[in-house]
Amino acid sequence: MGPSEIVLLHDDGRVIGRLRFRACPTCRTGRILDIWVCNAWQRQGLGRELVDSLLALRPGYRWSTTLQTRDGRAFFLAMTHETTVALPHDSPLCCHLMGSLQRWWQRVLNRWLPRWTRVQ
Repeated sequence: MGPSEIVLLHDDGRVIGRLRFRACPTCRTGRILDIWVCNAWQRQGLGRELVDSLLALRPGYRWSTTLQTRDGRAFFLAMTHETTVALPHDSPLCCHLMGSLQRWWQRVLNRWLPRWTRVQ
């Protein structure tokens, strides 16, 4: 399952916003990989529109985000309050969204670390 994206286009066809994400229909989980709005179009609700569109596309999913900047944390906190959908950063991915290297590394850790320190 590769990344998908929602793109906002200006009337002239220029990209003015984009939200990239990965989603697992089996586990109903997803991760927002990044969100971008052109500088000239920021502070006009386009980021909010992108997140709202994503939540409408995948209702009932559990979402997380990648590590966020200070502005990103404020934005996703505001979106969490507005939508009542939690958008924490770096919560664990389901096994379908993890990359093969990450799955292998987790198996190695779980095999060799003492039970009380295992990665879940």
